[in-house]
Amino acid sequence: MNDLSALLLRPIDLVSEPPFELGSCMVHPASLEVVWPDGGCKLEPRVMQVLVALNRRRGSPLSREDLSRLCWEGRVVGDDALVRCIVKLRKVFQRDSAVEIGSIPKVGYRLRLLSVAAAAAPSAPTPALRPSWRSPPWILAGAAVAIAALGVGAFVVMQPPGALAAEDARPLTSEPGVETHPALSPDGRMIAYAGGGGYGTQRDIFLRGVADGTPIRLTNTPEDEMAPAWSPDGRSIAFVRRVTDAPCEILVAPVPQGEPRVVGRCALEAMTRLAWTRDGELLLSDRPTRTAVRRIRALNPETGRMRDVTSPPPDSLGDSDPVVTHRGDRLIFRRAFSHGVGDLYTADVSGAGQRALTSDGWKAVGYAFTADDRSVVFSTRRGGDSGLWSVNVERPATPVRLSLGLLDFGRLSADQHGMLAVEAGDYRSNLFAWRAGAAPVVLTDGNTSDWDPDLSSTGQLVFVSDQTGEPEVWIKRGEGASMRVTDLKGSNVFSPRWSPDGRSLAFIAARDRRTDVYRINADGSGLRRVTSDGAARGDLAWDSNGDLVVPTFRGAVWQVERIDPQGRILVVPNTAGVQIIKSAGVRGLYAVKGDDDRLWRLVEAGAVPASPLVRINHDTVWAPSRDGVYHLVGAPGGETVLRLTTWDGVSSDVESLGTVGLRHSLAVSPTQDIVAARMVRDETDLRAIRLVRR
Repeated sequence: MNDLSALLLRPIDLVSEPPFELGSCMVHPASLEVVWPDGGCKLEPRVMQVLVALNRRRGSPLSREDLSRLCWEGRVVGDDALVRCIVKLRKVFQRDSAVEIGSIPKVGYRLRLLSVAAAAAPSAPTPALRPSWRSPPWILAGAAVAIAALGVGAFVVMQPPGALAAEDARPLTSEPGVETHPALSPDGRMIAYAGGGGYGTQRDIFLRGVADGTPIRLTNTPEDEMAPAWSPDGRSIAFVRRVTDAPCEILVAPVPQGEPRVVGRCALEAMTRLAWTRDGELLLSDRPTRTAVRRIRALNPETGRMRDVTSPPPDSLGDSDPVVTHRGDRLIFRRAFSHGVGDLYTADVSGAGQRALTSDGWKAVGYAFTADDRSVVFSTRRGGDSGLWSVNVERPATPVRLSLGLLDFGRLSADQHGMLAVEAGDYRSNLFAWRAGAAPVVLTDGNTSDWDPDLSSTGQLVFVSDQTGEPEVWIKRGEGASMRVTDLKGSNVFSPRWSPDGRSLAFIAARDRRTDVYRINADGSGLRRVTSDGAARGDLAWDSNGDLVVPTFRGAVWQVERIDPQGRILVVPNTAGVQIIKSAGVRGLYAVKGDDDRLWRLVEAGAVPASPLVRINHDTVWAPSRDGVYHLVGAPGGETVLRLTTWDGVSSDVESLGTVGLRHSLAVSPTQDIVAARMVRDETDLRAIRLVRR
């Protein structure tokens, strides 16, 4: 250990610590004082030690283990003690916007000084990945989760009297694999959920007591079943069944046992979330026709008749995930405006009285009404981690944080007695390279998630990673370490692509409710926003002339736009419906449309069907190459098979890649190396949190 490392890891003795400047204040560790020009305050000794430790590593993350060694002399302490110190420090430095004490999920904490301009600007919250069902990372289990759960009672952010608070957490499930889609019964005594082996495997519906008890398997079929919802009288559970190459089915099963029956089918969507109204209708999200925007619809389970509830704007990406009040008379849903940008809306179950509850564009992963139906609690990555927030239904204002993001929170369910059931998870994917006949090569091996890779003509790798808590663009050259090249703090970053000469990158980022194209030099310099209209956009590509070709959603229609090096935008004719574009190198550009499984070739006159005919499954990842189109195809047991369809139309399986993130992109190098995001951890458990008004 060198002298600097020894100094940084030396236990903190406040008496010998010199004063230091922090933002606009002076910190005096020996006297426990933080002093601003207009006054000051005193900190508890342990809180001051944590502040000194974070300041020693200013700008760099410090793990919980390091903080324990520095501030508790290596004694084992629960997360509650550490989180209590972090909460108190954040409260103290609320008055100094230049000081940021941030959480880095699964890593620890970091103290940063923001520039004057950044401190003065409105803070931009942070992303959801697991992206749109990217939808992103999941759940901690075992001892790590148990330790983290101890901190839930302490991660409550201090609120004024009468405000909502989250406390008293405990585990509800701890089986291996994933438990998702929690649904608390109306009386709060039972919980239904979807459980299975993990990513790529099918799930069944389970039922168990909230207090204790052995899970009861409600379904046992080869199909993937999810999204249980209790009827208002607690006698039935509705759930969704995914059907291969067909829209989803809606089923209802009597509780505690009985044969499920199909009561309806989605028109087009493969999955949805369900909610019952007080009149016995089932709400779901679907598109009535291929040209329609997804909206909330109501299904009568007795007659099978369907009606529209919401009417989203035609220039939006539609409405999804309905949740109903405990009274069954009002709903909340998420409206998407582009990939990674969405807000919560509320309306009567009839569809009347629609209005926005949030307006900052940070996608809520899960949400539920409180017991009194006055507030909505939701999970989101706004603020840099996946914490819990709340907003008043009758008087919407700026959302209020309820918890720090110690766990990655997902979907929520609440009963009428103040109990909240939440998904909490640990989802991690790293990048691997495959070459025919050789063992896979590890390209990244962090504790967070890496995805969306692309390879340059010179072998450089670019990808998206949440190593710093938010999705940012990273690059890796040869055997060297990965290097972050952006610091956007946006709600979504996707489709990073190398220019043909390998000197620059283009990507799409969602910031401040706007989705735009950005360019940056390969060394991280020269970042600039290429577009400024904020329109929804799909995966982009470069053409051989150095122009960017980008699917864009305007006037309720997807079409391709060409952006030249001077930033001029031209619409490419005959490209209506194109949502994804990929480069096959010297073979040119290929595309898919939203409601057409044929592969299209982009030429100067527009999009023409590829010849011979190649079909693309919209639920799989694909990439064109000089030899044909590679696909990642799910196989039994969660395995993923790499399949090649040659340009002659012949398909064959190349090899098994293990458990791969199918939702993320696939990269093919000029030498036919394959790079994809491989799952290294996928664990989701359910936890119970008590909601109270202080």
